[in-house]
Amino acid sequence: MPYRHLVFDVNETLLDLAPLDPVFESLFGSADARERWFANLLHWSTVTTLTGEYRDFSQLADACLDAMAGTDELASEDKQRVFDTIAQLAPCPEVPEALATLRDHGFKLVALTNSAQKTVDQQFANAGLASLFDHVLSVDHARKYKPHPAAYAVAAQALDCDLFSLRMIAAHDWDITGAIRAGCAGAFVARNGQTINPVGEAPDIVGADLNEVARRIIEQDTQ
Repeated sequence: MPYRHLVFDVNETLLDLAPLDPVFESLFGSADARERWFANLLHWSTVTTLTGEYRDFSQLADACLDAMAGTDELASEDKQRVFDTIAQLAPCPEVPEALATLRDHGFKLVALTNSAQKTVDQQFANAGLASLFDHVLSVDHARKYKPHPAAYAVAAQALDCDLFSLRMIAAHDWDITGAIRAGCAGAFVARNGQTINPVGEAPDIVGADLNEVARRIIEQDTQ
């Protein structure tokens, strides 16, 4: 299908989470603490969606910090260090160029994140990405987190199109699987050598970074 509209995940796909690592190491004494926190955050976003008890992503993030701290209560100023760093995350190096190239080729660009709308608006303003997108959206409009089909429908509704007209670009295989099973196409950004879990859906486009993914999208979706 030529000229699909492009929908982008945000954290790790567009924005580099590496600046969070030293913050988490200072708080929890472990180099992998940020990855464990983020995995737990995704876990609980899935639990809230499956059980029908929606919670704001920022609330879940705060609760997952408390869970990591255990019996040692994490001070409010330490939590704020985490959230301030999240708001100031920079794009991965190739991202602005890749997005601009895709816009130049006529694609509509939409960001779709599990983060709260306020959070992603702050992130994009600070990262200088807002002007590259037609829409910057949170799944909180659906009160369902990705990979639930209703989350991807938020982008389709904003663009007034069906899900088959969308291509989801993400650095997470679960996000790609959710999008494909909802009816979208997918494109996987295989950062740091990441691979697709074989129980998931294999997208027709895979690239080591967003520049490579963008080139393949242009080759395939503008025919």
